[in-house]
Amino acid sequence: MRKKWALMAIASLFVSPAPGLAAPERVDTADTAARLDRLELRITGDRAELRASELLSYHRVAGGVVACMRAAGKPIRTPPFVSRYDGFTDADLGFGAGRGSVFDSITDRGRRAILNELAAARAARAGTLQEPWGPVRPADVAALNRCTAPYQHRTYPDFEPPDGVYRLSGLPGLLGPIERDPAVVAAMKPYRACMKVRFGYDVTERTDFLYTPRISYRDAPVDGRPPNAAWTRGIRQIHAAFDADASCRLPAYRLAMRMLAPRIGPWKRQHREELDTVRAAWKQRVAEAHDLPQSIP
Repeated sequence: MRKKWALMAIASLFVSPAPGLAAPERVDTADTAARLDRLELRITGDRAELRASELLSYHRVAGGVVACMRAAGKPIRTPPFVSRYDGFTDADLGFGAGRGSVFDSITDRGRRAILNELAAARAARAGTLQEPWGPVRPADVAALNRCTAPYQHRTYPDFEPPDGVYRLSGLPGLLGPIERDPAVVAAMKPYRACMKVRFGYDVTERTDFLYTPRISYRDAPVDGRPPNAAWTRGIRQIHAAFDADASCRLPAYRLAMRMLAPRIGPWKRQHREELDTVRAAWKQRVAEAHDLPQSIP
């Protein structure tokens, strides 16, 4: 029987340093993972900041398209505001899992993938997933295209983050050198054999394996009803896949986290001006969205 919850206990163990590597004598990997998550949130936004961005985009994009179509005398459905981040917490928005990185969370267990499908289910029930503007008559398609063109034909959930987020989100110069370190590369070499021998998974590429579709928003539970068999089976498969990945990656993960611990602070100091600029932009969005209604007149 797979020891799923043992992984969480392992994550908080202190790791002794490997000879020749500059790092504190003892590093708490769980604490380092939490610091990495906080840095990620600082760059890519917390739940309140992401939701504020959605609401601003809703009024700009959906409001703009609706006003344009009305001005052209064309019928248009006013889409409701549905946040993809309902059900998320800040704990779900950290570094996460599924990047194909040795630093991927070992406690995520596919939760973000599950939350994404639940968000898609909410959007589908609200009618904003497939046809956000409702059925459009063939005679009105050209008008709709003209009205959506100023927004690159996007819908409101597809907003741009503040300037600098894309540049910083990869944490340039922080993670890459550690992942390429010969000791970390060596620690990851047994991964594929471990996944095959211990768990029966033939993994060619980690991100493809982790995000193989195992659930569908069409099966997501609704209004507190019990989940159907397909959803329950898919959740089990997700947990099993992510647990196996965490188990086989754990030696490399612990080593990489030990190497990362002393480097986070210097990286933040090196990029302080950029980080402060991004932080200010996220906070400004929250302030701008504070009094906006969640509907368009």
